[in-house]
Amino acid sequence: MSRASVFAVVSTTAALTAAVAGLVDWPAFTSVKNPLEFVLFAAVGWAFAAAGIAAWRTRPHDNTGRLMVLAGQLWLVRGLNFSSNPLAFTIGWALIVTYFAVLIHIIFGFPLGRLRSTWEKWFVGGLYFYYIGSAMAELAFSDPGHVGGERAAPINLLLIRDDPAVTETLQTIFGAVDLLIGIVVIGVLARRWRKGTAAYRAAFLPLWIVSLLGTAVVAILYSIDVKSPGSLEQWGPAIGYAATAMSPLAVVIGLWRYRVARGAVSDVMVEVGAAPLGDSFTTALRRALRDPSLVLWSWAPELQGYVDGDGRVQALPADHEDPRAATVLERDGLPVGALVYDRSLRDQPQLIAAVRSAATVALDNHRLQAELEAQLDEVRQSRGRIVAAGDAQRQRLERDLHDGAQQRLVAAAILLRRAQRTPNEQLMRDLLGQGAKELDAALVELRELARGVYPPVLQERGLGSALTSLAERSPLPVEIDDQLPMRPPPQIELAAYFIAAEAVTNASKHADATLIEIVLRRSGENLELVVTDDGCGGATMSPGGGLSGLRDRASALAGDMALISPRGHGTVITVTLPW
Repeated sequence: MSRASVFAVVSTTAALTAAVAGLVDWPAFTSVKNPLEFVLFAAVGWAFAAAGIAAWRTRPHDNTGRLMVLAGQLWLVRGLNFSSNPLAFTIGWALIVTYFAVLIHIIFGFPLGRLRSTWEKWFVGGLYFYYIGSAMAELAFSDPGHVGGERAAPINLLLIRDDPAVTETLQTIFGAVDLLIGIVVIGVLARRWRKGTAAYRAAFLPLWIVSLLGTAVVAILYSIDVKSPGSLEQWGPAIGYAATAMSPLAVVIGLWRYRVARGAVSDVMVEVGAAPLGDSFTTALRRALRDPSLVLWSWAPELQGYVDGDGRVQALPADHEDPRAATVLERDGLPVGALVYDRSLRDQPQLIAAVRSAATVALDNHRLQAELEAQLDEVRQSRGRIVAAGDAQRQRLERDLHDGAQQRLVAAAILLRRAQRTPNEQLMRDLLGQGAKELDAALVELRELARGVYPPVLQERGLGSALTSLAERSPLPVEIDDQLPMRPPPQIELAAYFIAAEAVTNASKHADATLIEIVLRRSGENLELVVTDDGCGGATMSPGGGLSGLRDRASALAGDMALISPRGHGTVITVTLPW
């Protein structure tokens, strides 16, 4: 609500108050009654205006505040029926009970000020016409000059003829209609109370109490006045004014309860902080919203659905007849969970927005913590696999040295000793020749082992040449597409080489492939290595498997590995390493 709107409401209310004060001779009218009646009368109108401004400012998109302001101004207009000015009297009397229609409108549409069903719209719309029409019908056959009292008799501008009998008949009919309207209003309130949940009843309890008390006060005053005419002449109007002023008071109480609820949600957000999601958080939300049925579900990407605390998949309520409603919680456009609550809370969108923020923070913290724990667990497992792989590699080197080069060196040593001891010159030359062959074979095997530890060609000529050398030794055709503009850092080259070598070995042994393609390219600040084969596919990264080792090697350098291996359509391994 803008300042201009506030100024307009205050100015209009002040103008109407001044008009009622100026056009009505209150001292003469109240000489034998309560001398403070005008003050009490005006206070009711201003109470409506103040409550309307408060509701309008708090919830500018709702109609309740506007309706409260309208009720207050119509209340002040009805005071003109005390005036001796013909036009003022006629207007005041014609609109004397129109504020009742506005009050019923507020009751039916609270807190948004919007009527829910078609029959309610017809009913409330008809009340506006009925209250104006019934008052004008009485004016048509009632001459105030024939009514006793101490004030001057005003001229009725709508008078057709003065007919007390018709007036009495109309009053009887209108009284019956008013009784029927009261029954309908109470019936609607009782029905909503019976079908409403705890959250619904807590939200609208103040207005219901005021409606019932107001009706009871009017009925009691009417009964006393019928039994003892004139007994309420002094304080009866003041009691009626107080009963009417309870309506804006109920709205103020409702707003206060609403603010308390929002404050409770704020307290929940403070309590949550960065703490993990738990039952205490959901309990705090239920307490803040006064909704014991509230539940909080998490989004499970692997199931593409929402799950409760026990991991069961749940469906969001979609039917408008369902007593519960749902709000999807999102972070960066992606679902993180859902809040399911009593549908009546839809009438408090700002409160739901605050709860949504708190729940989103809690779920996001819970998700991030779960991801962090999963990453830490993966790091621990990866470290274990790396240590195990290092141990296995050292064992393989020891075995290869023992079974290969070491055996040949031992054989060469034996041959050399035999040649040293033999007196036969020809045998000595044969033994030396055999020893030289064993030394050459040992040297070849040592070079192969060295190439497995750190290929010399990788250090001398770069990754592309090293992979070309690898392709030449492969039992399968290997095509190399080297798109790198320059050499990456040594540790990245080494990791990429061994990842490619392991991928080629896996494809040769397990994929039943006929062709392997290796692509090297720079993608932004990363080296991208893509190894593709046309084999049988169906590869998976099982714990302790060769592909898991490739991922561990990439992760150790803050890289990543993606595997696409549909069964029957080959395998694509994409490794990204920071440049």
